[in-house]
Amino acid sequence: MGKQLIVELTGPVRVQAGLKEVSIAVEDNATWGDVIAALARALPALVGTAIAEDRRSIAWPYLLNVGGRRTVRDFGEKAQIQEGDHLSLLEETC
Repeated sequence: MGKQLIVELTGPVRVQAGLKEVSIAVEDNATWGDVIAALARALPALVGTAIAEDRRSIAWPYLLNVGGRRTVRDFGEKAQIQEGDHLSLLEETC
């Protein structure tokens, strides 16, 4: 079946993508790497900047936040997400 997620873009990635947010679809058993791969397909312009060249992880100094509750660190981990969850692609600050 799958799930629809909303990824909010902030800071430089928002400017680079020209969008405030993007909707992506992932399978029910997706890993965080699968979520990033879906984001890379939706926004290929971010590959090499916010999205790593492998298209399965986030490049430093960016991070992926889940609902304002946690930051994804292990991209091989099964994504604990629900339909309609909001993710944020943020630039890490000092």
